Amino acid sequence: MAATTNPLHGTYQPTGFSVSSETFTIAGILTTVHGLSELPPSTKSVACLWLLHPRLQTKETMAPIAAQVVTAWNKRITEGRAGRHPTGLICASFDQRNHGSRLVDKLHNEAWRQGNPRHAQDMFSCFQGTAADTSQLLTHIESYIFTAPGGPKITQNLVLGISLGGHAAWQCVLSDPRITSAVVGIGCPDYTRLMTDRARLSKRTTYVASATPGSSFLGSVDFPHALQEAIAKYDPAGLLLPSSFNPAVPDALDPQPDKAKLDRCKIVLRERLHGKRILNLSGKVDKLVPYAAGLPFLNVFKQVLREEPSLNIQFEDVLFDGVGHAFPAAMADKATEWICDLLSQDDDTVTSKI
Repeated sequence: MAATTNPLHGTYQPTGFSVSSETFTIAGILTTVHGLSELPPSTKSVACLWLLHPRLQTKETMAPIAAQVVTAWNKRITEGRAGRHPTGLICASFDQRNHGSRLVDKLHNEAWRQGNPRHAQDMFSCFQGTAADTSQLLTHIESYIFTAPGGPKITQNLVLGISLGGHAAWQCVLSDPRITSAVVGIGCPDYTRLMTDRARLSKRTTYVASATPGSSFLGSVDFPHALQEAIAKYDPAGLLLPSSFNPAVPDALDPQPDKAKLDRCKIVLRERLHGKRILNLSGKVDKLVPYAAGLPFLNVFKQVLREEPSLNIQFEDVLFDGVGHAFPAAMADKATEWICDLLSQDDDTVTSKI
């Protein structure tokens, strides 16, 4: 199978797959649905995989992975490897805010080094908006694509995001109970630590100005208090383990959350993620979204899942050797296999993989 690579994020572009696509205007957002024509006429139950693109790209970037996943799943159905009651599969993609058909100002998609002084606010508000848009579109998509009486019903919703879309995928699975599974591609669950490290690398005055580098960054014009308040509501680390990590000190000096914080985390996890599945895909040499930025949170997250198997949360964390900030063929293949295995399950049993 031939493949090409997008130079911006190394996004895998398989050329051996092709499925139908149709674009609808839903809630004022151009939404492309892949795989509708391939659904068998007798289909009653459909899973929808929401595809969230990287920063500086568009919904078209996600067409190849849509084709790969839909083709792989339909092949399983044909071969009788899709469980006792196979569901149909479609994929949906749309432009994130200030991208593609929704572009307002190019500068606000750029980083500090490219001259955008509000990089932290712009990026977080963009992908937090993507999570909200996904929920809005999820509410209405069925009334646009399945209009005939007795037609199919969307019975499962999954999300797969890359980079900026990976950040959004975390928020989608945390915020919407209708989204039961997520593939996070080169995303980060701790926005505060990610942006503190990026401020260090960018040599922001707000980071280097104080005697203890980094201590003056949080709450500065580069990372305002209002942004921190939003992070506490929507970011995985901010929501689940608020004020548990200090990104201005080495990880080894970061104290572990106390029992009260861990108990609160378990309560929120039961409310937000009970019975859900998450696949986390990261590049070992990713410098733009380093795996290390999310590691303190992920370590505690995995600890909580081990201690509370009744949460029934499946979390698989895969680190790819030699991969930077990219979504190469190996990641696309892993995501495809994981999604197809999930759809093949005939019951609601989830086995925790931590």
